[in-house]
Amino acid sequence: MATVSAIPLAAVTAECAVVDNPQFDGNPFTLGVASGDPEPDGVVLWTRLAPNPLQHGGMPTEAVRTRWEVATDEGFTSVVRSGTALAMPQLGHSVHVEVDKLKPHSWYFYRFHVGNETSPIGRTRTAPARDAMPDRVRFAFTSCQHYESGYFNGYPHMQKEDLDLVVHLGDYIYEYGGKDNRVRKHIGSEIHSLADYR
Repeated sequence: MATVSAIPLAAVTAECAVVDNPQFDGNPFTLGVASGDPEPDGVVLWTRLAPNPLQHGGMPTEAVRTRWEVATDEGFTSVVRSGTALAMPQLGHSVHVEVDKLKPHSWYFYRFHVGNETSPIGRTRTAPARDAMPDRVRFAFTSCQHYESGYFNGYPHMQKEDLDLVVHLGDYIYEYGGKDNRVRKHIGSEIHSLADYR
């Protein structure tokens, strides 16, 4: 696994401007952070910069440099990996970082920084060593609970469990406009383009 984004920095800077210290009207980490694809020595970390997610993210047309950190403790006193990655406009200002050189079957904390803003702290776990035989593996799976009508009762239960892995099987995309008489209102409009999906 590599520790840089999939797009070479030299190729990116030759094609578009890069903003190092952007100013935001709001929190750029409204969509949070996520991790996945665990290997014995690494994981993929994700975030998307979107201070205004229902207005195509509310981001500039330039790429934005982000910093990331992985630590063994939630206070980040023991950072074991760190680096930079670009949030590209053609990818909806999302960031995917493949982190390597981690220990197998271990918990880590991670976060992103952009400008003066810091993301929520995420927690992730690497897979057991390839030749390991764990005593048990506990996992849960989930899929869409439909934002407008779901009560999301399963998630607090999963959070209380001592799980090794959560598998998300996918999600529905609400390509139509919001409807009345729902638990919560989806305030997006009908989907017509890739930018609308983002």
